Amino acid sequence: MGNKYLIYGKGGHGKVVEDTIYQLDRNYSVEYFDDASNPYNENYEKDAELIIGIGNNEVRKRIVGEVKHSFATIIHPTAYVAPSAEIGEGTVVLANAVIQADAKVGKHCIINANVTVDHDAIVEDYVCTYPAAYVAGFARITEGQTLKPGQVVWKSEVF
Repeated sequence: MGNKYLIYGKGGHGKVVEDTIYQLDRNYSVEYFDDASNPYNENYEKDAELIIGIGNNEVRKRIVGEVKHSFATIIHPTAYVAPSAEIGEGTVVLANAVIQADAKVGKHCIINANVTVDHDAIVEDYVCTYPAAYVAGFARITEGQTLKPGQVVWKSEVF
């Protein structure tokens, strides 16, 4: 048996998180929590890591303040993360994303499929990037922002 993961959120993003876990560990097991059918229980599987599978930045931040588990950081095997890049806890980096040298991605971010975070860029906590967004070198994305599909943020911008 592989690793046990807890995913808070059973919607579309939760499914993508589970698929990414599957790509990393074919023998994994997962338990979903949601507020409706299976509420979060802080005493359940205390040693398992949790990932928040919810795309809404504000909701993700609220949940982080409420849960008592440690958080997993999930990076899809087709993503490239430079050795000098920093990725915060609870962040999910999805298929074919690229995070270049000395980039910093904060806690509980979603770096979606085919997103590029270029060298020396800063993505603060609770940011969601939709597929194919591009964050140029030295750009800064402030906490809680959402980048639209294909959106480009240049180095002189703070978004």
